[in-house]
Amino acid sequence: MAHDGGTKVNYGFYWSAKAWDMAMIPAEGGLLPGGSDRAYHRIPTFLFLLMAPFMGALYVVFLPFVGFVMVAGYAARGVRHLATDGFMNIAVAVSPHWAPGEAYLASRRKAKADKATAKVNEKHDSHV
Repeated sequence: MAHDGGTKVNYGFYWSAKAWDMAMIPAEGGLLPGGSDRAYHRIPTFLFLLMAPFMGALYVVFLPFVGFVMVAGYAARGVRHLATDGFMNIAVAVSPHWAPGEAYLASRRKAKADKATAKVNEKHDSHV
């Protein structure tokens, strides 16, 4: 029979597979930890004595792997950050410097005037 977390239960050992949690309730009874999202099943004392060392061994064995996964996740975040920055720098470098819908006629006139001034200066310099 399943008991929700937070309910009052009698003495015994209770196991929640979803939370991977064991709870020991004292002789006078007590409340199961957690909220109604956790379901606990009462297990015999003998089964508890077998499960507790097994859970501890799994914890000891998989703890180093958790560290490796965390380091790999941190490295992946750094690589993603570098790739995003590199892509944005390239995108800025190759993007056009004009915006559609805006008039750039004044800059063309100025460029033509600058060319004409340069030609006049060349002619003037060549005559001197």
